[in-house]
Amino acid sequence: MPKKFTLACALALGLLSGCSGNAPDSAPEVVSLQSPGGPVTVSSAATQAAPVIRPDTTFAEEARMQQPWMQCLKSRGVPMRTTEDGLLDLGGSGNSEETNGRLIARKPENEKACGKLRPVLAPELDEEKNPYYADDDDNYHKCLVAHGEPLIKKDGKWQPGPGWNDWTPDEAMGLACQAAAFDGKRG
Repeated sequence: MPKKFTLACALALGLLSGCSGNAPDSAPEVVSLQSPGGPVTVSSAATQAAPVIRPDTTFAEEARMQQPWMQCLKSRGVPMRTTEDGLLDLGGSGNSEETNGRLIARKPENEKACGKLRPVLAPELDEEKNPYYADDDDNYHKCLVAHGEPLIKKDGKWQPGPGWNDWTPDEAMGLACQAAAFDGKRG
């Protein structure tokens, strides 16, 4: 039996090595796509896709992701302001649909024209798409508390606790907790 096994292994090795001979010199060493001589075109659907806000997306990254949406809204006359970083943000004043940029941006005609450019939440962060959202949110807040954020849970909801006004937010810690809690796994 051992002799048959050794013979079978030798035969298998021989067959495998016979199939891996040298390729002709003219063949490329890596797989590549051959492009036609004309220019490459990208569909407008691909260029207009909304960016996705992941659990580890910083505030600055999110603001940059919003710029195509902001540009679209600005072109439609929605009031804007320019941030210190030179980025557009919704502007205006009051609670009127004629002067408040946030309210004007929500108008159906602006949603239809520009809504596809607004960044969307990753499924893990979307309460409607994540069946474990409540557990993930609870784990997120527990992580924040474990790292010193003054939060308390009252009547099943997290809210600012004693010392909240004196606490300095820590974006990196908050993002680390969010990424750990909303990891796409069950609770």
